[in-house]
Amino acid sequence: MFGKEVHSKIYFIGLACLAASLPLSVFTTSLFEIVLAANWLLEADFKNKFRKLRERRSLWFILSIYLVFLAGLVFTKDFNYAFHDLRIKLPIFVLALIMGLSEPITSKQLKWVLLFLVAGVFASSVSSMAVLTGIIDYAYKDLREISLFVDHIRFSLLNDMAIFSLVYLILERKMTRVKWERIIYAMLLCWLVIFLFILQAITGIFIFLGVGFILFWVYLHKIPTVVLRWTLAVFVICGTLLCFSILARSVDRFYSVEEIDLEKIEQVTINGNPYTHDFSRMYIENGHYTWLYVCEPELKKEWNLVSEFDYDGHDQQGNRINYTLIRYLTSKGLRKDSAGLAQLSSKDLRLIEQGKANYLLGRKFSLYNKLYEVLWQIDVFRKNGNPSGHSVTQRILYLQAALDIIRDHFWIGVGTGDVLISYAAYYQEVDSPLSERWRLRAHNQLLTFLLTYGIIGFIWILVGILYPVYLERKWNDYLMIMFLLVGFFSMLNEDTLETHTGVSFFAFFYALFLFAWQDYEIDLTENGKPDN
Repeated sequence: MFGKEVHSKIYFIGLACLAASLPLSVFTTSLFEIVLAANWLLEADFKNKFRKLRERRSLWFILSIYLVFLAGLVFTKDFNYAFHDLRIKLPIFVLALIMGLSEPITSKQLKWVLLFLVAGVFASSVSSMAVLTGIIDYAYKDLREISLFVDHIRFSLLNDMAIFSLVYLILERKMTRVKWERIIYAMLLCWLVIFLFILQAITGIFIFLGVGFILFWVYLHKIPTVVLRWTLAVFVICGTLLCFSILARSVDRFYSVEEIDLEKIEQVTINGNPYTHDFSRMYIENGHYTWLYVCEPELKKEWNLVSEFDYDGHDQQGNRINYTLIRYLTSKGLRKDSAGLAQLSSKDLRLIEQGKANYLLGRKFSLYNKLYEVLWQIDVFRKNGNPSGHSVTQRILYLQAALDIIRDHFWIGVGTGDVLISYAAYYQEVDSPLSERWRLRAHNQLLTFLLTYGIIGFIWILVGILYPVYLERKWNDYLMIMFLLVGFFSMLNEDTLETHTGVSFFAFFYALFLFAWQDYEIDLTENGKPDN
């Protein structure tokens, strides 16, 4: 419509803006996906595009995945959810078609696309820090909510992509030839790593550490000097050992529990009121037993004098305030009576009202807070068996539910639209201890595929994703391998392809690194294969 050169520029600008939009706006992400699709249609040249489509076998494998999704309609009862799911996953195939049938972008253009991604992630991280430090007046209940634009887990994945992209730009000479550029990229990389730990998104942190570890050893041989190679190897090994040491010390610290002499345990407060000692609930906070030395009548009276939050009401997290107060006092080693409450500062009172059940959780920049929270959830689950409301241990029951449903529908799955129906029926059938609001799906994309489409559909989906990497000869490409590792690691802990942001993340980078950028920067030959 506007000429090939104009459409090529729109295509490149659309890719760059889409990369920047992923961490900043769901709306503009959708907008630039539409811009890319409209530009592709208006560019016409369909004769050449159909020729490429016939010749590019990798595209057919990707498009065949959608046939699996459509085949799942045969066994579906809930068509509303099925059509919603089909619509959500469309960008995977639309972006693959657009980039697979368009001319490849140059190395310089790829560099700008990656820099736009980094800029978007950096801008989002700055806004999050502004919220955390109070520069932006925004009420948040926990650190997950300082990610203003997209879900904190998706944002952490994009943060990981930006980090590994910066590593590529720093080390790839043809991308960055000027020293001062590398210095800027290194500074940005350091900030994004620091911010990832500030955000405390466990999924993003583990993916960063896991993928970084794998990529380092895979590409270690490409480091030019032996001294530098082994220096870095020793550094990585020591860093890995340090991580395990910190984890071991955290577990040891958590389970360092005070000793209780049952014969000498006191029965009344200093005011003469009786204590309650519940030995059936031996939960701990910072090594102290939660349900020993509890006098709720004194707590209720004194709490209602110092706080506008009623003792029998709820904190800002929606938990019972009396429960939060008792845990908080325990975390400080105080007795749960009027004397213990009197030792709390105004800051302590505000933290309790905010739903912080342990004084450690009031520290904004401590990674141990998150480790402690995970260990506490595991400890409670071991002693109680009901993980409702606990994000980590709930997943144990989610995985169990998924595996049981898969066992009953192993070959062909439950169908495209019946995932939620199947989970609801399962939880009802086994009388799950999970409360109604926490009866969710597996949070594992691979299991979701297996549950939905059975082993046959699951294998075909994996083939449809991975075999094109072989056909396009990208099995040794850093960016492609890096993305696949990030993407598949995320699928182990999240339903990555069940939300618009997650689908757009996967669809964009998969098509970008597989099709849009070719290291040899030439078009397909007549036989449909790249010609080096």
